Amino acid sequence: MGPHHIGHLVGWLIGAAGAPLVLGALGGERGAWIGALCAGLATAWLLLWLPRAAHGAFEAARFARAARRYRLIGALAFTRKRERAAALSRAACSIATGELAAAAALLDAIDPTGLDAAERVVWLNNRACVALEAGPDAAGPGAPDARGALALAEEAGALRPDVPAVQHTRAKALLAVGRVDDAIAALDAMRSAGELPPYLEAERCRELALAWERKGQADYAADYRARARLHAAAS
Repeated sequence: MGPHHIGHLVGWLIGAAGAPLVLGALGGERGAWIGALCAGLATAWLLLWLPRAAHGAFEAARFARAARRYRLIGALAFTRKRERAAALSRAACSIATGELAAAAALLDAIDPTGLDAAERVVWLNNRACVALEAGPDAAGPGAPDARGALALAEEAGALRPDVPAVQHTRAKALLAVGRVDDAIAALDAMRSAGELPPYLEAERCRELALAWERKGQADYAADYRARARLHAAAS
């Protein structure tokens, strides 16, 4: 979705939202009914289709497309909670595409003391990811080291131990501090609730390859690298 498409959609949404007044004035009862229908469709697009489309793009590893849709959700947000959710999701997209400074800036703009439990899980997880990918200096002064990242991931996992993405971040942090067996256990637990999206399964297999390599199991490592390539091709 390019900028011209965003402009078109925003224009359609604003026009639909204003339709009840215009059509009601011009067309009487029938115009008011059509205007209400347009407003309802606009609301359904904003509340239902757009978030699903953004999440679907993220699950399919179309991170740039997902980021554009999350940005649009944030621009049209009518509550602070919805705006925060869009910013947290954009940060996740930036992490996935290696734009760590952009992710850190989005996270810095959010006051963690005002977050509910679900929001805090995402904020903690994203913070841990930035720290693990960037190293201690890339996200600015005071960015955590691997042990600090693990502490963030552990806190997120305590709030939502069932979320595979949180388990993945914790596993990466465990590997970073040398707790290889614990990392393997965390990676195995990611599939306890069922199949993962192909891009996340590819990431899981890459981490398992690294873990088994560190344990001196070259055959296991090679097998997981092959699986990672297979799932990456499917994403």
